Amino acid sequence: MGKNVIDVSAYNGVIDWKKVKAAGVEGAIPKVIRKDLNPDKRFEANWNGCKAADMPLAGVYNYSYATTAAKARTDAQKVLNILNGRKVKVWMDVEDACLKGKGKNLIAIINAYGEVITGAGYEFGVYTGLSFYNSYIKPWAGYVKHGFWIARYPSTSTRTIKQLPNVKKQPTILHVLEGWQWSSAGNVPGISGKVDLNIWYGKIPTREPVGNPYPVPERVIYIPKVGPKMSGDDVKWIQYHLIRLGFLPEYYTDRKGEKKSNIDGVYGTKTRNAVLAAQKHYGIKEDGIVGAGTRMVIQYN
Repeated sequence: MGKNVIDVSAYNGVIDWKKVKAAGVEGAIPKVIRKDLNPDKRFEANWNGCKAADMPLAGVYNYSYATTAAKARTDAQKVLNILNGRKVKVWMDVEDACLKGKGKNLIAIINAYGEVITGAGYEFGVYTGLSFYNSYIKPWAGYVKHGFWIARYPSTSTRTIKQLPNVKKQPTILHVLEGWQWSSAGNVPGISGKVDLNIWYGKIPTREPVGNPYPVPERVIYIPKVGPKMSGDDVKWIQYHLIRLGFLPEYYTDRKGEKKSNIDGVYGTKTRNAVLAAQKHYGIKEDGIVGAGTRMVIQYN
């Protein structure tokens, strides 16, 4: 499993962040802005509370009502103004009824928002429900290059962070799945009433195991049927963990008898076979594709 993360807003009232962290929550995503483009009434308190409790932030979110690319750019800039240089990932919440039926224009709205955020040096991602994703984003999936945080609730019963969801209910999407919001009826000490619960697979500051100098992949890694093999430091990240877990030898001997490192940054047959062995060992789908599920398993075992 990934990490336990909650997302909160003024709706959740005053939060005792030290109690929340002591209960086992490992990250938070506070709402940053309201529909009227003023800061969420509890944003600053939640931001400061998280910092005081040493609670990592997996981002901030903006429930979007932007129905044009121009409005999306304006809203994104308002978020940046509120953050005022505080670097954190920005999540655009795309689920409101006003955004349905936009066709490819919805993709233009998302990308316009993302361009403003990333252009200012911030990371950007998209939140939505699985049904909304399948209906309105999936048909144009190739035009969105960002990671997703997806809501899918296996149960509507009140849950705690220790009552983890059935992994078979994890959303399946065409993009990198950074987070799975699996309940809107969470019960967490330090918070009055229900709160959203998430399993987080993406990056959270301070969560990467000590020793791996390479970045966590933000793309799905696989061997294409045509074209060059995927390569880069994110492939080295995978190779590092495969060696750590014993699925890939640290070194190999080339034809000249020279000792070479298997951390070469190329996702070739040797690395793919090691991924397949890890997938088989941990009981997940054996496809040689390093998506969110496989990434999470090899990172935290």
